[in-house]
Amino acid sequence: MKRLGVVLLTLVICHTPVVAEPSVTMPEELSAYAMSKGCEEVRDFFKRPGMVNPPYVYGYLEGRREGSAVFWCERREAENRRFRLIVISRGKTEPRCPLMLEWQGYPRGLSIFSDRRTTLDRFVYVNDPKRRPPPNVRLTENAILSEYDGVQNLLYCYQGEWVVRQTD
Repeated sequence: MKRLGVVLLTLVICHTPVVAEPSVTMPEELSAYAMSKGCEEVRDFFKRPGMVNPPYVYGYLEGRREGSAVFWCERREAENRRFRLIVISRGKTEPRCPLMLEWQGYPRGLSIFSDRRTTLDRFVYVNDPKRRPPPNVRLTENAILSEYDGVQNLLYCYQGEWVVRQTD
């Protein structure tokens, strides 16, 4: 009889559906999309002092605000944490840069940057920091501002490649 109880208990435990933890840092739809890309939300994102923007923002691309989003997620590989910036497009405007950007360092809060007076001065290519785009070219589309505690990374899609300007 004891053996039957152990078998039943094992069956119950093994067949209990695994439920994803509820999202704590971003909307469920973005969290689910991250999971579909082999990534998960950065659960300790807000565990730091001071004000920090959320790890996601809607309205990056032209069109309806809800037609596009950008968010941070992470992959854990053993003891290592790898961060990614993901772009989602549901509208007619398609991004010209890769929809997933591997990122070094801990992510910062996101917002949309739309100052068209800004030039590519002091920007470098994310995948090749020794390369620089032409400094006097102005932004013609939105950029992504990732910032926390006075440190900023301004990410911009220039001719199909991500460029970044870091300031502190």
